[in-house]
Amino acid sequence: MADINWHIEATSKCTLECPLCDRTWFYEKFKKREIHEIDIEMLKKFLGEEAEVTFCGNNGDPIYHSRFLELCEELKKQNTRISITTNGSGKSHTWWEKLCSILDSGDKVTFSIDGLEDTNHIYRKNAKWKTIMTGIEVCTRHSFKVVWKFIMFKHNQHQIQEVKKLAKELGIDEVKVIQSDRWHDLQYLMPDDKHVDQNYVYKENVRKDLKEYKAKMNPVCMVNKKPANELYIDSAGNFYPCCFQGGYHWRHQDIFDPRLTKFNIKDNTVESILSNLDVKRFFNDIFNYEKVNKCCKINCGVING
Repeated sequence: MADINWHIEATSKCTLECPLCDRTWFYEKFKKREIHEIDIEMLKKFLGEEAEVTFCGNNGDPIYHSRFLELCEELKKQNTRISITTNGSGKSHTWWEKLCSILDSGDKVTFSIDGLEDTNHIYRKNAKWKTIMTGIEVCTRHSFKVVWKFIMFKHNQHQIQEVKKLAKELGIDEVKVIQSDRWHDLQYLMPDDKHVDQNYVYKENVRKDLKEYKAKMNPVCMVNKKPANELYIDSAGNFYPCCFQGGYHWRHQDIFDPRLTKFNIKDNTVESILSNLDVKRFFNDIFNYEKVNKCCKINCGVING
């Protein structure tokens, strides 16, 4: 179904230890990792021809899938448009050349780099700057779009203009500066007020009291009010309406609990999942505060007034 943009977590593996990543949180709580990789043949069969895919995920980084080059190659054979979001660390010049030979002008690679060489590793722990620069150097010589995604923290907020200057020198097409939402549990990461979305601050204060939340906010899907237009598959092949629903914090709540294996792509088609009555009911309830689930209320609430 070409009208769907699929957000796919290729693997739960990553070489970084970002403090507020779900992967780090899960390990600190349970002292173990969930290690999965999406099965290539299973995914090919599920997506079919001319799909649009964003490789990112909640826990892993797609480039650490043990057969990621093969995964991309096989999907390109099915005329899939591919967007990759990665920290870009740890791969060789040869590896990047192989990836770039697979992608075409309709694809995109986004490097998530939160600062310069002296600051990126503060949040993105274990990131290897030289290898990131290798990836950028190779990618910018090809026809697909290359983006630098920069999340602001206290330690890098002063580097925005330097980042834009370096990105231009490197031949990067776009710098995407993101308002930080990864500091609410670690205040030392919080940037100065002028760099903080005050609506987000208000949400953080109010969402712990759902009565007040109800009075002040309405749940709205983040994908332009088109919840069936960007759907999430985690590295174990489980389907969710979005990546928020696929987070560890929500997995015990409703019909999308992966322990039920009810909506794994191994045993389902796109059509069978989207026509399921429970799934249809979920999407119908997204804009109804009384019916929508807690995950939607907390993550996609919009302040009234």
